[in-house]
Amino acid sequence: MTFQLSSAGAAGNELAREAHRWWHEAAARNNVKLEGFDPDAPLSERIAWALEAGLQIATVYSRFSSKRQHSTDDQVRECIVWAAQHGIYVPPELICVDEAVKGKRIRRDGLERVKQILKARHATVLLVFKVSRLFRQAFKGYQLIQEEVVEENLRAVSVSQGIDTDEKKSWKVQLQAHGLVDDLLLDAIADHVRAGLTGLHLKGWTTGAIGVGYRRKELPDAPVTNRGLPRTVPEVDPGAAELIRRHARLHLDGMSLKEGWRRWLAAGGPCDPRSTTGRMSYNAYRRLWSNIRLTGRWEFGRKRNQFSTKLDYVKQIEQPDSEVSTFECDELRILDDETFLALQAWLRSFKSGPRGPRKQKQVQLWDLTTDMFHCADCSKADEPVRFYQTGANGKGMQCKNGDLCSCKSAVRREEAVCAVCEKLTELIGRDAELIEEVICRSRELDAHGDAELVKEIASLENTVRTLTRRIDDLYNLAGEGSEDDRKEVLSRIRSAQSERAAAQLNVVRLKKTLAGSTSTLTSDDVRRILADITSLLTNAAAGKLGDEAVYKALAVLRRLTGGRIWVHVERRKGRKRTNVRGVFRPHLIHAVQEHTELFASQEPPGDEVSVWLRKPPRLDAIAERVHQLMDGEGLSYRDAAKKLRNEGHNVNSGNVWYSYRRWYEMRCLPVPKRPYNNGHRRESA
Repeated sequence: MTFQLSSAGAAGNELAREAHRWWHEAAARNNVKLEGFDPDAPLSERIAWALEAGLQIATVYSRFSSKRQHSTDDQVRECIVWAAQHGIYVPPELICVDEAVKGKRIRRDGLERVKQILKARHATVLLVFKVSRLFRQAFKGYQLIQEEVVEENLRAVSVSQGIDTDEKKSWKVQLQAHGLVDDLLLDAIADHVRAGLTGLHLKGWTTGAIGVGYRRKELPDAPVTNRGLPRTVPEVDPGAAELIRRHARLHLDGMSLKEGWRRWLAAGGPCDPRSTTGRMSYNAYRRLWSNIRLTGRWEFGRKRNQFSTKLDYVKQIEQPDSEVSTFECDELRILDDETFLALQAWLRSFKSGPRGPRKQKQVQLWDLTTDMFHCADCSKADEPVRFYQTGANGKGMQCKNGDLCSCKSAVRREEAVCAVCEKLTELIGRDAELIEEVICRSRELDAHGDAELVKEIASLENTVRTLTRRIDDLYNLAGEGSEDDRKEVLSRIRSAQSERAAAQLNVVRLKKTLAGSTSTLTSDDVRRILADITSLLTNAAAGKLGDEAVYKALAVLRRLTGGRIWVHVERRKGRKRTNVRGVFRPHLIHAVQEHTELFASQEPPGDEVSVWLRKPPRLDAIAERVHQLMDGEGLSYRDAAKKLRNEGHNVNSGNVWYSYRRWYEMRCLPVPKRPYNNGHRRESA
């Protein structure tokens, strides 16, 4: 029979020897006839002896939760002594134990072994020290006893609580009453522990895991912990903090989470001390950027464990601000508030998780800017349709609607981005008027009183307080109603949290503006900034930027173009190849102001700028110049052709006539009727 039982969850040799001794001594004290009992006999012979002596056969189950507990011997001893007093024999082979195993778990080696013993009727009595040893939830212990014991005409006994299923009328009430008392006791213990930890937290002492970016610092004069260890406080880990700041800047400049995680691992970045793998996982890296501790604000009680009966595991429930204890310390700050709030807005913009791993390659600017290009034909006013990578090795991009787009055409990403960078460089080159305008705007901001800013900040702070109260009220309703009601409440909480985060970010930015509202720019400052931007765009177009500088170039390009470039595709009759132009409004002044971290005014963007995203036909390429010569300078076709030949173009007057018409056709404008020789008198022969 022994070989039919699982060895997992069985008592050890030492416990088995002690169990025989305990039973033998207790049986002798209670006048059990022990003639013929041989503790060294096989299990089958000992069970046969016990049955012949009129004894019942029992199995004992013992469990404790924490590694620092060692109560197996005590539980088993009490059960065995009770068994000897009541004419029951407990073979050591039928003792089942689970050590350092939580009672919330359903699948436990010792518990499964008990069920196996009862099902095979190797024992007819189940002994436990307390019913809570079976399951932490009282109703689950009741269910197991009812289904596995009572309904099978077996017997179960809780020796310390006096619960015996042989007492048909009272055991159910006793079990439920004790279960209720156990639950209340656990809640009381949890409240006391939480209050004690809150006190330690408010003193700034370490409670729980320290987290990435920080380390423990011992306090020699403070009292030791309950475990006899030195008391500690958290302090910033300089190496990890610098790595966090660098990655935060890169993410806000456009680096993906996946790429940041790879670089973190490559740099040997630290991981949570609780990690079982010894390295930062992707999910942990993503959670790092939502940790409010990075701003020096240490919270205790933000989440509370709650056991889900339906899901059968403990889940963490977020608590309202009124239930959270906060300790703030600027010495523990790693990120400023504006950077942290911007990171939260960036994280909320994700629709889904990352794709699978890709081959490592040097990131270029055109690899990161696809989402800036939008289809002018498919987009609506409130619903822009962006481009996505396509073609071999993803070197092209096209409208997401694919064949449904009436102007479907794939564009080489590198060619398009380089063309935009060259156009921006050309625009920035005309910096005389730009410098003057920026300086004037800066002086206007200095003259702009602080009263309106203060008023706007107060209004936003009031909005933040209102949203916080609304979130707290919603938290109070989070666990009530049907499943659909709970989902709706959680959705409203997330929406209110997003709205509050946006308002907080605006408050931080406006306060920063108020603090630096007296700053001005000189002509030399603007020239230096423009030179830096021009150099950055030129090197980005040439693919000469390093891994980190390319994200800075991405941020600059987004500022300069407003983050959107509208792609216009022209299909020409009788030709397969399409012309592709990009149209955007430059934000040069706005970009310079943001580059210096001054208040960025709501300056309207400049006039639309058009740039060829694909090299056009030769005569289309000179159409703009022909328009300037014909309509601007009033030259004739022949004179315009002469000037173009002097500029290096191999054209004649017929080519000029065609290019002139193309300029209007590309803009869907009627071609004006021009007098012969553009109104000039024909030269005499």
